[in-house]
Amino acid sequence: MVRSGSTIPNGSGQFSVMPGWRDLVREPPPGSHILQIYEDFNQEIETATLFVAEGLRKGERVCCLGSARELAAIRRRVENGGPFGSGSSGSGKVTFHRSLNGEGRAPEGIDRPTMDGFLSDLFCEVPNRYPSVRVWGNRIARFFESGLFAPSLSFEELCQERRERLPWTVLCAYNARKLIPERHAAAFWEVLRRHTHMIPAGDFEVALELFPNGVHR
Repeated sequence: MVRSGSTIPNGSGQFSVMPGWRDLVREPPPGSHILQIYEDFNQEIETATLFVAEGLRKGERVCCLGSARELAAIRRRVENGGPFGSGSSGSGKVTFHRSLNGEGRAPEGIDRPTMDGFLSDLFCEVPNRYPSVRVWGNRIARFFESGLFAPSLSFEELCQERRERLPWTVLCAYNARKLIPERHAAAFWEVLRRHTHMIPAGDFEVALELFPNGVHR
């Protein structure tokens, strides 16, 4: 199992497992591209709510990209002030999206120009009105779970490429229970390599079989 303090090398340095994940979500270092591996719905929404509410409190522009169920849960928790809704007061703005292309759930049209256009829209009022952008999403993970590895990795690569050039942080949520080692392991290693931090499933654990190249302590 991967435990607190473990690191996984990647092409740009080291990929970190953060024991203080709540602090990471509240105050992500500039350019962070965070991967959350969760095991149940409440884990996913708790983390997303903290990320969104704190961004709003700081006056940031926040974007949520997910299914109708997740988006409704995040909106409800932030608006109702719990469990971290105290951070939701501020001059920030949050928008909710069900797809990158604005049309349904299908991945058709999710190519590089579509991704570029989606990101450009997020930054149209930055930094004049909002100091930075936060993006939370699980939609790309849904493509990945379905075996659509190319568009998933392309989006993650785009986020990683631009993390040092744009004033933003990204939090990607992947459901560990939908990742089958025999089907997803090799491609999932590529997902990990395209992130800077990981919030693992459980307290500080995630299934080792998702890391075919091993874990370095």
